[in-house]
Amino acid sequence: MMTSSGRLLQGAVKGKDGLAPALQEVLDYYAKLPEEKRRPKSVDGEIKPQPEPPKNGLVLTIYDRPLGRAGKNQYRLPDGEDFGGLRTHAPHGQRSSLWLKEEEWKSLLPEMPQKGQAHKVATKLAKRIWLYGLVPQTLWVVEESWRPNSVQAGELNATVTEVTPRIIRLRLHGSVLLSVPGVLYTRPEGKINKKIENRYDARLEGVLEFDRVTNKITRFDLATLGDFTGRWFAGNKGWQEATPKAPLPLGFAFELDQTAYELPAERRRPRSFMHAYIFRAREAHYWDPDLWLADWQKRQAK
Repeated sequence: MMTSSGRLLQGAVKGKDGLAPALQEVLDYYAKLPEEKRRPKSVDGEIKPQPEPPKNGLVLTIYDRPLGRAGKNQYRLPDGEDFGGLRTHAPHGQRSSLWLKEEEWKSLLPEMPQKGQAHKVATKLAKRIWLYGLVPQTLWVVEESWRPNSVQAGELNATVTEVTPRIIRLRLHGSVLLSVPGVLYTRPEGKINKKIENRYDARLEGVLEFDRVTNKITRFDLATLGDFTGRWFAGNKGWQEATPKAPLPLGFAFELDQTAYELPAERRRPRSFMHAYIFRAREAHYWDPDLWLADWQKRQAK
């Protein structure tokens, strides 16, 4: 953490339950600084506010975390000897986001909705949800991402479950299989132990609600649950492998976030790692995964 002028504040996490004391150290250090350091009248450098999300679009906040098994078809937070007693470097679920344009979310709504009516979600939108939304930050930190050709199989459907003068409610449901080559290596030497496959085989289930009076999406809840195999980061224990015989249950949860449209620029949440970093010089690829694939294929041919 740092002051608004860029001065780094002191505090260190000591031990398993050391986060709260470390934050208190930071606050105590900050309180000892003179007023001009804590609240400078001006700050050097160029102001770069967080970019605005698309007009009339949606911002989805995404949380991911590995889960433990509690019997057949039951899951819980990791405990005891889950994952061989190891834990991810991130102590809790990690947060990301996905931006949707107005035409994308409108494509989810049928023109003449009737209960029981079903249609497939547009392929490009489904790919954006899978490739950009299902990136396990808890497992990969920022060292891995899916490739544009990672979708091995998948479908995403929308079924109308309720129609009233006020709302249209839809069920979102489908499945996806993602795969990308990876390597398992030792830290800090960086020695490659073996080549592996990072793979996520999951089902998706959710609810979308559209307010016909305000002409807005008011609910977008989507959960994804499946088995992950491949490499994952266990902090000081380094990179570990989840094998097909002992896959790692992995869940994602999407929810609607209106704060990006309500808060001033300086208080907006930053964009996702995929959006702000992977596509920092190729914004068009964030909105069109087929464009990303075509460009990637050209690069592979060189």
